[in-house]
Amino acid sequence: MNATTRVAATVITAAAALTLAACSRSSSGSAASSASSTAPSTSSSAAAASSGSAAMTSAASSSAMSSAAMSSSGAASSAPGSSASGSAMATLAANAGAGKKIVYIPGLTGVAFYSSVSCGAASEAKRLGASFDTQGDATFAVDKQTAVLNAVVATKPDAIMISITDPKAMVAPLLKAKNAGIKIIGIDGDLDDKTVMSTNIQSDNLKGGALAAGRLGDVMGGKGTVVTVDNAAGSIISDDRFNGFKTEMTAKYPNMKVLDRQFSANSTDKAASIVKASVANDPTISGVYALETANTQGAATGVQQSGKKGSVHIVGYDTSDPIIAAIKAGSVDGTVAQYPLGEGVTGVDSAITLINGGTVPRDQGEPFFMVTPANVSSAQAQKFIYKTTC
Repeated sequence: MNATTRVAATVITAAAALTLAACSRSSSGSAASSASSTAPSTSSSAAAASSGSAAMTSAASSSAMSSAAMSSSGAASSAPGSSASGSAMATLAANAGAGKKIVYIPGLTGVAFYSSVSCGAASEAKRLGASFDTQGDATFAVDKQTAVLNAVVATKPDAIMISITDPKAMVAPLLKAKNAGIKIIGIDGDLDDKTVMSTNIQSDNLKGGALAAGRLGDVMGGKGTVVTVDNAAGSIISDDRFNGFKTEMTAKYPNMKVLDRQFSANSTDKAASIVKASVANDPTISGVYALETANTQGAATGVQQSGKKGSVHIVGYDTSDPIIAAIKAGSVDGTVAQYPLGEGVTGVDSAITLINGGTVPRDQGEPFFMVTPANVSSAQAQKFIYKTTC
């Protein structure tokens, strides 16, 4: 199903919206957490992502968002991946999770996306009276995450929220946790075996790619050549981000050419080198689509080194302090921001609902926001810009 035909709906409950508002009062975050609630440490960097799409038709605190037309100016769309009926969980009462224990295991520590998930989860857990903690390793690796998982399982939590490092390799250790009676909630990535997780909360990467295409096509005036920079071949998430982008470009901007991906191995320096060399070798290149954080940062450096700032446009994916600074400086024309705070809230709500005997949709999503120079300082953008501290 491609990005233009997929229909999605998501509901943000009033209580969750209030939680997110508290988490997002400023770019540094301000949500309080309980004594047992901790955000990941800022000890390393890496990429992690998911996606959602088009144009937001109401504020994040409204009771519902519906799928809307693509808007390159900056607003996000509703998320995909809801149940077939489009139903959402009922609002949970304060202290509904009293006495329950939830642990979040990120892909690695020190990444703003995962930290934002933890911030949203910690604030919602406090509202619901549940114990919440984040445990992770500084390295994005299956063996490291498995060791953390096994240690967490030994503490007998009621639920584990996890951003998996591998969809195949993490099946066995998570199945063991499930068989121990622990509810498993996926954050930003599903397992190959769909029976292990009770739910997976992840945005639609096809739609995220389409949102990026809309923005880049507009700023490039519907003409020119686009170089694309990705981390590595074989990622389902990256494939969707690229395919959604290319499909939207083909449909809406037939006079634009999208080049095949070049791969940076998640290196900012390599991404900068790719962009600089591409611009030097092909005078028709006037746009860059960077599919991850490091590549967006590297693209900005490569364009600057080429002396092409202003004539070669950049649209990226995810946010970081350097990306936000580049947007404010006009070096990056936009970036697709996910909603990790919302994923954290939905993760905790799902966990408590399941622990208390309720049901949740198997697949859930959150919206996106296109952060641009025009809206980067807005209150709405601040809700989507990732935080390293709560």
